[in-house]
Amino acid sequence: MGLANCKGCGRLYNQQVHVNVCPRCRQEEEQQFYAVREYLKENRRASLYELSDATEVEVSLIIKWIREGRISTVDNPELHYPCESCGAPTIEGRYCKPCKERLTKGLEQTKQELMENRSGDQFRDAYYHRRDQ
Repeated sequence: MGLANCKGCGRLYNQQVHVNVCPRCRQEEEQQFYAVREYLKENRRASLYELSDATEVEVSLIIKWIREGRISTVDNPELHYPCESCGAPTIEGRYCKPCKERLTKGLEQTKQELMENRSGDQFRDAYYHRRDQ
């Protein structure tokens, strides 16, 4: 634990692991979360912006809770949020389907290139050998 400034209000507090806000702001965040959860129980088809307007909770905070898994998009089919790569609407994970496919294809291509380079002689001299004493 160490001292840190709260991301919400700027006050100094004893920081705990993975907590970027002071206890007072954390409690306020929890109250906002419960308000969002209660609204979603009554309005399952609310969009992200409708939810934010109705509960007066910032969109970024709602997205954070979705990414943390505290709010389920399976139970709320209209709760789309932006892809981290292109900004297109998505309802699961950090990336939309086209971005996931593009990233997967790029990783596979890089893996293939590394495997092809590894089989060549260019890495032969990169190994260290123990000298006989």
